[in-house]
Amino acid sequence: MMNGKRPNSDRRAFQKRLRVDAKEMTASATADFESSRLCTDVSSALEYLKNLFNCEKFDGCLPPIVLKHQLYSILPSRTAVDKKLGEMRENCQIRLFKFGSEANVFMIVTTSDYKTHVLKHCRELSPVLIERTLSLISTCPDIYVSKQRFADLQFDEKEIPELVKVGVLTIRDVGSWWLAVPGAGLFVKSFLAGRKYLLSAIKKSKMQQVLQQDLLQRPLPKAVKLGSVYHLHDLIGADLVEGTETTSGLLLRTRK
Repeated sequence: MMNGKRPNSDRRAFQKRLRVDAKEMTASATADFESSRLCTDVSSALEYLKNLFNCEKFDGCLPPIVLKHQLYSILPSRTAVDKKLGEMRENCQIRLFKFGSEANVFMIVTTSDYKTHVLKHCRELSPVLIERTLSLISTCPDIYVSKQRFADLQFDEKEIPELVKVGVLTIRDVGSWWLAVPGAGLFVKSFLAGRKYLLSAIKKSKMQQVLQQDLLQRPLPKAVKLGSVYHLHDLIGADLVEGTETTSGLLLRTRK
């Protein structure tokens, strides 16, 4: 290499490698999306979406998070999905959490993943308070906790601010608190950035429509830590985008 310049042969080889890598990444992403068709119930769909969430992208600071409406992009009956999620929540298999200030958008985390995450973020709390908190998680299926519920579980009022401090609780109103995912702000920021980018990419395409494989081929900005497939299930499930099967593949277009 002369004067820091790459010889033409090396440059062509490098560009070819980039094209091959891009094709391989697109094929992998397409296969990931297509594998959602194998999900036949809520449990398998949840597991599939969980596996799309790369915790390492967040340095292990978050548990796998699924948006409730993402399930709607996989399973045909929203009523059946809601019913099954209700059963799983009542049985404390999963936890539902508010997504920012959105009234009808909910995050889902399995109870076991949430307990592990809480333990990681509550090391500064006393063993007694940690034990009570885990008991609360295991027995209270609601997305918020009242002052009376805390009293029933023998919480001291002075302990509640400690749970707010570590991010397990956020204030709902006077006398009640939302259960929360510590560090969820990292997820919300990345998630919204990814949604905005992909939605904008579709809107900027000819006639505001694009083939799925073409969309998945586009590289994501560094701020977006979640993959295109994860975001695609969000866009479809949230009714921001609709998909139509064609001979060339799934055609995505923005909803009017």
